Amino acid sequence: MHRIGHHITGALTGLGVGMHLSSQDGAGFSVLGISVLGGWYGGVFPDAFEKIWGMYWIQHRTVTHWVPLWLAALVAVLTMTGPLPFGLGPEIFAALLAFVLGGLTHLLFDWPNPTGIPFIHPWCRHSLNWWRSGEADLLCVLVWGAAMVGFGTTA
Repeated sequence: MHRIGHHITGALTGLGVGMHLSSQDGAGFSVLGISVLGGWYGGVFPDAFEKIWGMYWIQHRTVTHWVPLWLAALVAVLTMTGPLPFGLGPEIFAALLAFVLGGLTHLLFDWPNPTGIPFIHPWCRHSLNWWRSGEADLLCVLVWGAAMVGFGTTA
């Protein structure tokens, strides 16, 4: 289970977003599918973006894990109004929303780790010190899966 927790919780976030959006506007299967992919990629993005060819180009758990940056991205996505450019439909909104929420999910599950995540400054982290990486992945997946299915079925 170790090392796949962010993959699964990100995809589950996308599933919850897709189910919720599909039930609201009847967008259907395409919104659900793109949301799962967007959530999955958002769930792994904070770690994946730090490396190029297997080497860190930026210090782990700094800018890519900075909570204000991800919250700003969420506000940007949620405040999209009017028609999207080039005729892009609800699938793009779903993908962007799931991506950002998948990224925030990644941060949520990194926060209990002793390394923590940055809240105020990208190089100043806070930790809940509940568990080390991989120790609670199964618990996180089960709890988050139940939460996302519950969220997805509420409209």
